[in-house]
Amino acid sequence: MSQGDLMILTTTFSDRDKAQEIAHLMVDGGLAVCAQVGGSMESFYRWKGEIAQETEVRVTFKILGERFELFCGELKLNHPYDAPQLIAWPASYVDAAYMDWARGKSPNKDGNP
Repeated sequence: MSQGDLMILTTTFSDRDKAQEIAHLMVDGGLAVCAQVGGSMESFYRWKGEIAQETEVRVTFKILGERFELFCGELKLNHPYDAPQLIAWPASYVDAAYMDWARGKSPNKDGNP
């Protein structure tokens, strides 16, 4: 991974309040450039030999490549799950203006990405 990469990571939380709390923490701490808290969804998975069904909230983070390892470490420390879903991939395309904004260079007219 090069220093300029933008990574996308998705995880889930058991409730919206916790999802928003962690999203704010990671962006405010400068570890993620953006966090998007989605709506609730039903998750089915095997845990300790049993099939579980839970309502969860998905959060998608955008992270600069050079902050990715630190971001993952902090997310694991602050995540309430014993084994949180941390699935990430590099962005195969990022618009130049968005990448400039992500690097803190020049936001568009209204300051939003």
